[in-house]
Amino acid sequence: MKLIFAGNLHYGGAVQVAVSFISELVSLGPSELKDIDVIVSSAIHNQLDIDLSMFNNYSVIDFFGAKFFSGKNNLEFFYDVCFVVFGPIYYSLNARNYVVGFAQPWIAYSDNDVYPKLSLHEKIKNKMRFFIQDKLFRRYQHLVVEHKHVKDALLAKGYHNNITVVSNSYASVFDYPDMWKKVNSPINTSQRLALGFIGCAYPHKNLAILNQVDSILTEKYGVEVDFLFTLTKEEMQHLNFDKKNNFYTVGRVSLAQCPSFYQLVDALIFPSQLECFSATPLEAMKMRKTVFASNYPFISEVCMDAGIYFDANDAFDIARVIHEGLNDSDTLKHKIELGSDIVNNAPTARQRALSYLEVLSSYNK
Repeated sequence: MKLIFAGNLHYGGAVQVAVSFISELVSLGPSELKDIDVIVSSAIHNQLDIDLSMFNNYSVIDFFGAKFFSGKNNLEFFYDVCFVVFGPIYYSLNARNYVVGFAQPWIAYSDNDVYPKLSLHEKIKNKMRFFIQDKLFRRYQHLVVEHKHVKDALLAKGYHNNITVVSNSYASVFDYPDMWKKVNSPINTSQRLALGFIGCAYPHKNLAILNQVDSILTEKYGVEVDFLFTLTKEEMQHLNFDKKNNFYTVGRVSLAQCPSFYQLVDALIFPSQLECFSATPLEAMKMRKTVFASNYPFISEVCMDAGIYFDANDAFDIARVIHEGLNDSDTLKHKIELGSDIVNNAPTARQRALSYLEVLSSYNK
């Protein structure tokens, strides 16, 4: 028996990966699911508009941090292997073996450009949290990472687990426009170009720098653009984006709404300073949008020559790159075509699901 566990995922890209993976499993048919139990969080369940009856057992149980939810008593089975879509977890799930998705760049890349920006309290809190998580990850039999550079980073840190690379991918919903769910645009005019960011306001996403970027675009280059986000009202206020009359948000979006969000913008703005492998640039290229992104390997090794890169630590460089890019239509068209070629040759969500199953099958009794 196998257990697929995603009860610990409640927001962000991890939820989208879990939704995509479980959707792909269902599409494989009952023969592939007869010995699989599934536990998901309510955030994931609410996005699964599919027939889930093919799973042996399917449960919606929310786990938060190190705390068990009341549903823990439902874990009455013992499993040969448990696949934690993204870990770590702080409890037992009655499994002999654990295959755990690793997507924690703070551990893989502990020497990063984000830590110097944190307050002393935040640094101490992060160091303690990721010290514990690092110890947990090292205990698992098998880790699944999304890119070879992550595997190399873990090996360099002395990890002795089995480590398999299964590439991240855009979800198959992007291939089926009839499945897309509408996102209402809060932008009042279509006269200006719009740069979009999809995700949460984690510190490593480096979104605060866009306040300065916007001012430089206006004051130095005479360029006015709109910025569109998927942030909560509280995140907009925390970043002072609510004080900008050209900064807008549609709020959190579901996986099925993501394609519609990209349709509302002209390009992706992705100033992140720390990732393992974000699917956002892949999604943007799939939707034939220009990718303006930070010049780090976790992006450049994915987008290659299709990306337009800037120094994420320098607001003036970000503004310059955006200004020059938006004024070079031939280059933009070329980059979009390069991006389409990359996406067309990238692993699919179906292939990702099959790769996950292949790893789990190696632990069958």
